[in-house]
Amino acid sequence: MATTKKLKAAILGFGGMGHCHASQYGAQKDVKLVAVCDIDPSKFFMDNVELNFGDSGKTDVKALKCYTSYEELIAGEPDLDYIDICLPSDLHCEYACRAMNDGFNVLCEKPMALNTADCDKMIKTSKATGKLLMIAQCLRFSDSFNMIRKFYENGKYGKLLRFSLHRMGGFPKGWFREVDRSGGALMDLHIHDIDFVMYMLGKPDSLRARGVVVKSGGVDDLSVNLNYKDGPIVDAESSWARGGWQCGMAAVFENATVATDGGDVTIYQMDKPLKTLKPKNDNMYFNEIAYFAKCVKTNTLPDVASLESIRETIRVLLLETKSALAGGKCIKL
Repeated sequence: MATTKKLKAAILGFGGMGHCHASQYGAQKDVKLVAVCDIDPSKFFMDNVELNFGDSGKTDVKALKCYTSYEELIAGEPDLDYIDICLPSDLHCEYACRAMNDGFNVLCEKPMALNTADCDKMIKTSKATGKLLMIAQCLRFSDSFNMIRKFYENGKYGKLLRFSLHRMGGFPKGWFREVDRSGGALMDLHIHDIDFVMYMLGKPDSLRARGVVVKSGGVDDLSVNLNYKDGPIVDAESSWARGGWQCGMAAVFENATVATDGGDVTIYQMDKPLKTLKPKNDNMYFNEIAYFAKCVKTNTLPDVASLESIRETIRVLLLETKSALAGGKCIKL
């Protein structure tokens, strides 16, 4: 049964994405952020953090309780409705499972985990404890990107012929540069586009990736072709080895090309004026938190971001790495 009382949430891991998540709680109608936790207390004195795609947004940290360990957090906030995990990627499985076993629902930043065995453990723990777990694959909650998905599903502009995606930036700092901790550019950037492709089109029949190892020890610059039998041509490119931030996707339909960089959506049709559509609410970080809070209040599985579908995203990304390191080997799924 849903409750009218606001849920209580805490953020575990208060780096860049922790601050980004924190900045989205102020206007939430179903949940209130009450605490943050990080092993580095200097993070509590930062109200804004620069990320590769811009700043994190401001947070009034003074209004929150601050803890320096997970154990202190759950001892001090035993009535939390969920924990929002924004730790380094290699810690997602460990702390998501700990939190669920300790009786808390969990919203966890992407990637779900760095291997499928850990994904399976997270799914098993959620089922065994009865606690909700959702992975914050934010593009699934973007109004602008979902406009493309809806045009594909309703066939408004005819058959989808080609789908092209890109996501580029420079090398992030700190633990991101250790591939065993971050998964490299594939798990940090490329994951967004591949997850959205599979959310929209399903699992490809085969893939072929080409990429290079630059700094992290992982594939830092990559392009992939995903083959869908009788489907569109799909290609995606991601890199940590570029200068400024850029991202976007373009869908070439029979009767129009629909494109977005995460803001306005443009529709190009031959011999017609370019049309621009403005999304109603394209704050995907706000949207994903609002959606999960609603799921917790109603005790409803978060089907928009089902665990099984995101586990499949991780599997495909690992196969892309295998393909790239094998010089572009074609891998059937």
